[in-house]
Amino acid sequence: MKRIFRSYLLGLFFTYGALVLAGAAPARAQTDLRITGPQSGFPVAVPQLCDAGGAETSAKGVADVISKNLQLSGLFQVLNPSTFVETPGKCSPAENIAYSDWTVIGAEGVVRGEVKSTGDGNVEVTMYLHDVLQQRAVVGKRYQGEANDFRRIAHRFSNEIVKYFTGEPGVFGTRIAYVSRVGRFKELFIMDTDGSNIRQLTRDKGLAVSPGWSPAGDRIVYTSYRTRKPELFMISPEGGVPRQITRREGLELGAKFAPDGTKLLASATLAGSSNLVYFDLRGALLSNLTRGRAIDVSPSYSPDGSNVAFCSNRSGSPQIYVMPSTGGQARRISFTKSNYCTSPAWSPKGDRISFVCRQSGNQLFVAAPDGSQSVQLTFSGNNEDPSWSPDGRYLVYSSSKGRGEPKNIVMRLLAGGTPMQVSFAKSEDSQPAWSPLVE
Repeated sequence: MKRIFRSYLLGLFFTYGALVLAGAAPARAQTDLRITGPQSGFPVAVPQLCDAGGAETSAKGVADVISKNLQLSGLFQVLNPSTFVETPGKCSPAENIAYSDWTVIGAEGVVRGEVKSTGDGNVEVTMYLHDVLQQRAVVGKRYQGEANDFRRIAHRFSNEIVKYFTGEPGVFGTRIAYVSRVGRFKELFIMDTDGSNIRQLTRDKGLAVSPGWSPAGDRIVYTSYRTRKPELFMISPEGGVPRQITRREGLELGAKFAPDGTKLLASATLAGSSNLVYFDLRGALLSNLTRGRAIDVSPSYSPDGSNVAFCSNRSGSPQIYVMPSTGGQARRISFTKSNYCTSPAWSPKGDRISFVCRQSGNQLFVAAPDGSQSVQLTFSGNNEDPSWSPDGRYLVYSSSKGRGEPKNIVMRLLAGGTPMQVSFAKSEDSQPAWSPLVE
């Protein structure tokens, strides 16, 4: 079994300023939104914004991005613009809205606004969320920025919409780092949560795998073969030249920043053993978290940094364990019908750990940190590498429908609903890592 698990370990490597309306209504409880199917959710209309002068591209772009965000969230049913009675891009004061035009098509929420050029390539965007049943605007914001920065503005207002209905802001504007096959190589890429703005981060011409974000969202640590042996590197999410962290024999894989950003925890192999070890940010070995002949991989911190979830074969087959980050007794928490569980990821809320088990393919599970309340989330295909959204509402993971099908990045709402495909690679996209939410 050790030989099998070592093969698994090697396989991991080788496959690898605002205006707020007075008197706005309080946020609705999250339980008001019930997600039961692909057409479920709060019905909302997002017509094209009014171009109040010289900002046609932004007027259309903001509406398009908000529509995609709300649909992707799994919380809303975005209505088809072909059903709208109101003329697209209509310009009128915020209070001058014919609510009956929206009631007749079943809309309960309407997103409206206007964009105007302020010169020098800048725009001012004023946005409103209208509650059709209450017949009033319940959220209003004003933003200023460059005309080509309309996506950021759209993400910010999308988060305000989610906050109104759930009490917590959305995660739009965050990004997903992931691994994609480029010919015979694997490189790091980055994209927005809706699958847009895809950019290649590394050009290592080898294997660049296992990305992990810093708490501030300004660095990504990963394992690369760019020096012809596996070492840890760090790169900015904006790209640039990677900085080499480790220079040692053996393999360093699955590195994660400590929640305070001061050190790294990774699986390191040497002399046939694979243990969890701490490195400083310059690559110096600080200490071991685990010791012994067991193969320990895939560490994931609890949000407060007090505990670590990881995968180990110490009981004979790979399973998920939790132990204090300062060392101590490890407790097994994966109790499914599978004898092979891997890839733990601790929710930012601290109340759940997701992981993958072999069971009619590779399937996703979540459980409480003590192993109780275990729930299977997927039931077909191969689903791997889970990563949580910063608010703990969503999981992103790689998924393929069956043998021979390419892996792509998929997102799902933890509360239910239909998984939503985010990437559409013809070869393979895998190992997604969701960035923190940084304002």
